[in-house]
Amino acid sequence: MLYRDLREWLAKVEEVGELKTIPGVDWNLEMGAIAELFPSHALLFDSIKGYPPGYRVVVSLLNSLKRSALTSHLPLDTDRSGFVSAWRERLRNLRPLPPVEVDDGPLLENVKSGKEIDLWDFPAPKWHELDGGRYIGTADVAITEDPDEGWINLGTYRVMVHDR
Repeated sequence: MLYRDLREWLAKVEEVGELKTIPGVDWNLEMGAIAELFPSHALLFDSIKGYPPGYRVVVSLLNSLKRSALTSHLPLDTDRSGFVSAWRERLRNLRPLPPVEVDDGPLLENVKSGKEIDLWDFPAPKWHELDGGRYIGTADVAITEDPDEGWINLGTYRVMVHDR
């Protein structure tokens, strides 16, 4: 069974003792410093300075084998070898699923368009003192398709906020 949304997954992570909620933080350097202090936990930053209640940032989602197993619906005591073996088996039997279009869902709960869009509405952190700015994506995956040849590329890129 897949998780319906990030909130459901976070509840499971908290249930197994792998989530720390950190209230009252500053987006400017504080989140990065705290993340370095707790490298083995998923961290949920709440009550971020300058942002309304409910605007949160979560980091270090898959920094532990236990959370990776939870995400993959494997036993929580799976060791590294078992984790790799399970994924090899899954990939060997992988069959693409057709997309399912839906009219509603968590992703569609908050929609903005046009001039309503403002990236500064999100509490994007400045992680490190020498960073050029605030980053809204640091451990994300961008999936692109070549328009001419159709090949797919997956890449991890830091995404800095420059303007709204």
